[in-house]
This record gives sequence, structure tokens and C-alpha cells, in this order.
Amino acid sequence: MCEDIAKRLGTVGYMKELQRTKVNKFDIKESILLDDLEKIDIKNKLISIEEIFSDNLKLNISDRKLELFLNGVQLTYELEDGLYRVYNNNVFIGLGIINKKLLKRDIVI
Repeated sequence: MCEDIAKRLGTVGYMKELQRTKVNKFDIKESILLDDLEKIDIKNKLISIEEIFSDNLKLNISDRKLELFLNGVQLTYELEDGLYRVYNNNVFIGLGIINKKLLKRDIVI
């Protein structure tokens, strides 16, 4: 963005500092300073990977496909390309990416 603004102004530019105040549903107001970590019950503040990706579609795979998925085999699914939360028997397994109808393992928990 800085480069685009500078270009339109006929000059050069750079960004000295950037502070993200919100990413998706996570707001900086909910953040914790490192110095305060020992003063609070951190277990109530942790965010799971499953929650971070809660906006992504859920894909429940069978026991047989789970074994293949965990071993890195690409599986065929008639779904749109994108990142999916992968479950087996409604237990969160991790994340998978579908590209051209093929599901590939991304992150396994």
C-alpha cells in the first residue's frame, strides 16, 4: 500500500512501522502483554487452531481415508478449492487444502 501511494505521488516511500489491531475476529484489545502472562490464568486465554480457522468449511473423513490423509496421500473430493478443517468421527484432525478436487494434508494436530 505504501508503495502504491508513493507511486501515485510520483515519489518513493516505505513503511517504518505497522501495528495490526485486528485480524479476522481477533482484536488487539484481547491480547496479553508478555509481562502480564504470569499474573493471569493463561488456560482461559489460549485459542486453539480449530477456533482460529472456524470460518473455514468442515470436512469429515472416514477412518480409511484418515489413514491415507495422515500418510500424505491426496484424496479426491468434489469440493471447491480452499482450506478445510479436517475431522474424523467429529474429532478435529487438522487442516487440509483442496486444489483441483484433491485434498492434501496441510497441518495435522
